[in-house]
Amino acid sequence: MYKNIFTKFTSSSSIQLSNKVKQCFSLKGHTIDIQSEHNLIQRKSDFEQLYKVKYTDKLVGYATAEGTKKYSELKKDSVDPTNFSTPFKSDLTLSSIGFGSYQGTPDKEDDMKMFNALIDSVNSGGINVIDTALNFRYQKSERSIGAALRYLKNQNKITRDQYFLASKGGFLVDDADQGIPSTVLINNLIQKKLITEEDIIGACHCMNPNYLSQNIDQSLDNLGVETLDLYYLQNASEVQMPLIGEDKFFEKLSLVFELFEKKIQENKIRNYGLATWLAFRSRQDEKNIHLNLQKVVKLAEKVGGKNHGLRYIQLPVNVMMPESFSEKWQNYENEKGEVQEQFLLKVARELQVNIITSSPLMQGAMINCPLPKDVFQCVNQGAKHLQFVRSIPSPAIISTLIGQKSNRNVKKNLEVIVYPKLSEDKFWEFLIPSKREQEIEETVNIS
Repeated sequence: MYKNIFTKFTSSSSIQLSNKVKQCFSLKGHTIDIQSEHNLIQRKSDFEQLYKVKYTDKLVGYATAEGTKKYSELKKDSVDPTNFSTPFKSDLTLSSIGFGSYQGTPDKEDDMKMFNALIDSVNSGGINVIDTALNFRYQKSERSIGAALRYLKNQNKITRDQYFLASKGGFLVDDADQGIPSTVLINNLIQKKLITEEDIIGACHCMNPNYLSQNIDQSLDNLGVETLDLYYLQNASEVQMPLIGEDKFFEKLSLVFELFEKKIQENKIRNYGLATWLAFRSRQDEKNIHLNLQKVVKLAEKVGGKNHGLRYIQLPVNVMMPESFSEKWQNYENEKGEVQEQFLLKVARELQVNIITSSPLMQGAMINCPLPKDVFQCVNQGAKHLQFVRSIPSPAIISTLIGQKSNRNVKKNLEVIVYPKLSEDKFWEFLIPSKREQEIEETVNIS
């Protein structure tokens, strides 16, 4: 007999939710029955009417101080106030949990799931940060989000100024809806001499400003908005720097920042940043992998001045990826000219750069890594892991992104929004090795 110490979820017939969590899902169009994929039929006609390959009736505006503050108060009786914070160099009120849209297959079923999941997430009163990318599900994630934003406006009076919308570009991307491969766009740009074949790195990525400009316009069309609150250069350091070297990478990055500053002036984006996977989690000696945040910020200052638009970076943070606060892998030069080895979160705070974290569950793997109930109040393991990441004691961390498509997972994960973040003492106490009593909930016979 083998004692399985992993916490076992309650069965599908008895998902546990507190009364506060249930209150978060009481707006029009919601149900408390977590067992059902409740709106796949109810909202089907809405989805089919709203989903477009290109939205011509674009939503005007962007996230504002007044709008995001209003959103934070929609469910103030049930959503804990620590769920919201204000980023550096900003007056916005943003949620500590954000909606991610990476996972899924490029088909109508997952379009519907993402459409419904975003509506449920925003209507909870606890999520007003929405993250996507042009290449996610071959452009279908952006279009599904565009449909959901229109539903939220029409049915729930959630206006454009209440949520913070981010997208990304840089990868070559096919169009699943129209059946157009990325090579068609690339060949067209090459024929027009807007880019060259040498601009395509690793057969998958391009930092040429003309290509990125097209990416931005395509995302605006897919989402049906006039302005993005944040636009990231996506995984450029991971794809390009190992192949072209750091010096050439920063030459290209300078041109990208020039483009992004121009797009801010054109009101197509409000801020820009770098979405990464390894770059800010690697050691200084990992040549052509590691990125120094201060060097990146200095480049932005050179291009855009002290009021440059580089305000955010994105990287994965979870129990198994704690490097941003556990390893001093960033060199930082202080005002005295002294170079110190520092934690990324410390450097981000000094430089006033906001961090959006990704992959809190490592695409579901963390569900099998139970967190102790004597520290984390949440019932569901996913919510406990979200509580861990959002409680990291740093003002630089603004939001952690969670991908969720089913009604069941939305409600399980968003259990976290009714609880306060862990105190700093409680967080560090949890990380100190100690003997804890494990929950033994299942016996498995492996003979």
